[in-house]
Amino acid sequence: MRDSCGAGASSAASGAGRSAVPPRPIREQRIRGTAAQSIAAFIVGSALALGTVAAGAQVTTPAQGSPLRAAILDAVRPRVEAEVGKPVEFVVRQLRVLGEWAFADLTPQRPGGGAIEYVYSRYQRARDAGAFDNPVVALLRNTPRGWLVYEYSLGATDVAWYGWWRAYPVPEQVFPAH
Repeated sequence: MRDSCGAGASSAASGAGRSAVPPRPIREQRIRGTAAQSIAAFIVGSALALGTVAAGAQVTTPAQGSPLRAAILDAVRPRVEAEVGKPVEFVVRQLRVLGEWAFADLTPQRPGGGAIEYVYSRYQRARDAGAFDNPVVALLRNTPRGWLVYEYSLGATDVAWYGWWRAYPVPEQVFPAH
């Protein structure tokens, strides 16, 4: 009868014919544990340091026509266009940048100022009932691949962004006064 490793019972008892990997020395296990602890400490320390830097930084609003403003708006645009159709441009109500984070409060429109018709969208019933506002709000983070939309809301009649700072390591100052 064979055991679960496939070796005969007599081979398992004597150790002959086994190709098992010897256990790691305790020193190597301890070093790996220490490395993992060091990495964790570095991550926590970096997060605290970034929070400290962000706390001392100032919120800025990118100038109209600036590459930063265009990059942020271009990150939000595909989400809006997916819901209301192309093309979409924005009237910027607020655009607040603090470090790697941005908060955008935008009104979508068609190029040249044309109104967006919601008649064939999932928002038409809410709009007819008076439970839909036009603005888009979004929380974005600048990553090595560009601006990434973390949170997004179209048409909310309340403060959709309230509490987003609790879900992410974003400085609360990036949001409008509340």
